[in-house]
Formats: sequence, C-alpha cells, structure tokens
Amino acid sequence: MAFYDYLKISTVIDLKETEKTDALTELVQILCKIEGIKKRKPIIDDMLKREESASTFIGQGLAIPYTKGPIQDDFSIVVGRNLHGINYDAARGAQAHIIVLVMAKNPEHASQIELRQEIASFFKSEAIKEKVLSPEGIIDVIELVSSYKKKTTRIIVSKKTGAPKKGMDPVISSAMSLAKDLKATALIFLADAVEENDFLNSIKTKKRVIIITSNKSRFEKDDKRFSDLIQAPYFPASRTGQIKIGILLALSRSLIKKNDRVVCVSGNSNTGKFDTVISLDVEKEFQFFFSEARTILPPDVKPEVLERVLGLASEIAIEGREGKPTGTIFVLGDTNSVNAYVRQLIINPFRGYSEAERSILDPGLDETIKEFASIDGAFIITGDGTVLSAGSYLRPPPENGIDVEALPSGFGARHAAAAGITVCTNALAITISESTGMVSIFKNGTIMLSIAKPVMKRSSTRLFNIALSDH
Repeated sequence: MAFYDYLKISTVIDLKETEKTDALTELVQILCKIEGIKKRKPIIDDMLKREESASTFIGQGLAIPYTKGPIQDDFSIVVGRNLHGINYDAARGAQAHIIVLVMAKNPEHASQIELRQEIASFFKSEAIKEKVLSPEGIIDVIELVSSYKKKTTRIIVSKKTGAPKKGMDPVISSAMSLAKDLKATALIFLADAVEENDFLNSIKTKKRVIIITSNKSRFEKDDKRFSDLIQAPYFPASRTGQIKIGILLALSRSLIKKNDRVVCVSGNSNTGKFDTVISLDVEKEFQFFFSEARTILPPDVKPEVLERVLGLASEIAIEGREGKPTGTIFVLGDTNSVNAYVRQLIINPFRGYSEAERSILDPGLDETIKEFASIDGAFIITGDGTVLSAGSYLRPPPENGIDVEALPSGFGARHAAAAGITVCTNALAITISESTGMVSIFKNGTIMLSIAKPVMKRSSTRLFNIALSDH
C-alpha cells in the first residue's frame, strides 16, 4: 500500500485559511467535491470530533487529520499547505504548514495506521518538506515521489565471468565476494549512508539482502533487489554504531540468528558513499545483546514497537521540550508483571481512551508522548504498542534493585529503575538521560545498547553519534 495511490489531486493545494477548523473544513470541501459527496457536514463534524479527542498534529509542521466518508476506495487523500502557517492548537503554539487529509471508508481499517506512518515518514523528510513549502511553482506529489525514489536502470553483468561491467560499485562488489567466500547468511546495507537507491542495481547475490534505513518510503516494498526492509532511527556518522544498531534490529525481527555470520556495508552520509565492509560473527561480536535470554525481544513485544519507541526516544533526545533537555523511561512488554511494580505519580493521562487511540504506532500520538515525556516517571507500553500509562513510578523489589554507583558514569536513579524493572520482569526498558541525552536499552538488568545524544549536522539534517556498551 502506497499513500500516493490514494491521492485524488496530485498537486499540493494552497490553503487560504490560517485557523485550524477553517483550514480543515476547506480541505474537506475540496475532497468531497472531487468524490461527489453532497452531505459534507457529517464528515466535517466527524473530523472535528476526532481532533477534540486527540490532535492530529504530529510535529515538524505536519498534521494528518482523518475522517470517515462514503467513498469507493478504502482511502481518499489530498495534501494542502500554507506557507505562513496554520494555528493548529498544538502544544507550545506550534503551527502546521503541511496538512495531509485522509478520508477512510472505514476509519478502523487495519491498514489506516500503516498508511499514516508512511505519510509521516515521507513528509517529515527535510528534502521533501523543503520542496513542498517552496513558494515557486506548482508542487506535484507524484513527481516528488518519483524523484525521491530515484529509480535507475539495472547494471548488466557478464554472463561468462559474472563480473560486473563498468559502473559496478567496488565496495558492494567486495561485500558480495566476501559474503560468498565466508558463506555468510546475509548482506546488511545501512542505506542512510547514500542518498540515491541506485546502489541496489549493483547487488547480484543469492544471499539475503537486508536494507536498514530511517526512511522506508524511499524504497518500493516489493522491490526484488532486496529481501527485507527495516525502519530505524536516524543513523549516526559512526560506522560501528550504524552496524550495531542494524544488527540489533535485524535480530529483533529474526531476520538473522545468533549463530549467523553476516557482511555489513556502511558509510558516511557526509560523503554519500559506502566505504566500509565488515564481516561479523553475530554470537561472538554481540553476546551482550543476548544476556541470558535466547532472543533479543521479550516474546510479547513486536519488532515494530521497538523500532517506533527507539525513533521517538531519539527525537526526544534531539528536541527536548521548549529547548530544555528531557529524560524519561519507556518500559516495553510483560505488562502484567510490570504493573505489579508500578505506582502512578499523577493521574494517568491515557486512562479512558480506546486502544486504537493509545497505539504508539500511530504517528498522531507523537506530540502527546513528547509532551508527557517531561513528566517524572515512565511510560508503560504493551508488547503490541498500546500505551497503558505515563508518569508511572517504577518500584522493583529491593533484591532486584540496581546500585546507581555500579552503573556507568552519568547514569542515575532513572537508569537504576529501568535496569531494576528488567531484572524482576521480562520487559525491555529504554531510557533517555536528562543530563546527557543518552538513549539506553536495558534488558535483564544490563545495558544492551547506548546511543549518545544526537547532534545537528546542519539545520535540516540530523545525525547520531552512537556509543555502544561493551557489556
């Protein structure tokens, strides 16, 4: 499913209104006219009712409102913009500049969240936002998608020798040869090192090819040139960091196993080229990932939930709140056991909402999570991504407590609580340090992975410096 397949107008609509209700009504009127819908008030009322329940502003100037309508397809989409900004009643007075309206035949459709995730991923790209908000000319979304994916012709390989003709990437060629010689299980590409997708043309192998990227929308899901596509947080400049977080995510999805050997290809996004090939024995190199368990994730935690929370944690570490650093804890999985060691510090702000409205996978929840991250305590999240509570005080039993002094320098009570809850339960805990911005993953009381505070490369580009635990 691609969001642009449901676009009813390929060009971006210039919105005249600058107030939220008026701008949303303007978009609905346009979409209803295209769809031939005469009774528009119920559709507008449904949309505004949803907005009252939870704002669809997801940050970075983007809002994705949705409503129900009598349409033929499952979804109908239009994109609007206002260069000056729309007062969207968002936290801290943030304005919306891009509004993507989704009308659904059935708002409870299982793929609705996935569709909104794809929209968010695409329009949050700095390159896309810059083009959409350009004051010059008409902006065509379909053309943007086509240029963004940057499809190219395939490279021809000699039938006699199997050697690539001129134009084959020598780094990728070396990686394929190494994988063949070492009988590696998979080739893993950290794709954020390059801007274009033409590197896929150089891949000629029967090995499993895993692409890891912070923006899945740049790739076609059914592209036969790779086997699997994994969503990741924005990647660091550090090649070691890229590889280790890539291995973690591939293991969490069971795309590779503990006893596998893999070949990883990474590079530096500053140069836009792959420049590093490393062969790794997963068990020997990443024993600290496994601790005492046989799998990376608790059995009830879905991989996409881990990926989503890691992404949110990284954004919180980058952005903070109102320019101030923010620290918090996310506890994932084994919630029946976790709840036995939880006490609410405040009235639970998520109480009373439906599970659909509390799904961490829904990009519409981003700003809510970031706002409540400033509250002391932890987020408790089920394995399938439902947020049970915020502002939760973790009270692991004394015998499972972690001595703060035994933790690495810079870690305090928040990290001790996160470590402790993962000792007495089968949960995973992700922390953000308020003092250092470090993002850490705890399992079985130990640190699996630590991500140093992200820094800005340029005003429009984010990078991570990742420091991995040697535990």
